[in-house]
Amino acid sequence: MRKIVNVSKKKSWFSAEPDLELLNQQIEEIEKEGWKVISIATNCNLFGAISSYSLLLEYSA
Repeated sequence: MRKIVNVSKKKSWFSAEPDLELLNQQIEEIEKEGWKVISIATNCNLFGAISSYSLLLEYSA
């Protein structure tokens, strides 16, 4: 089974990009639950700044 997750949490409301430390922690938690990260893609806003990350996950039982 595969699913797509969008990660966009920021350190603070004035921060331009998502929190990479939090993203890494979430990836570790996801992998502990048996999910495998297939790919990570950046999502940009109109001005070209990274606004979020999309993760393609696959469940490996």
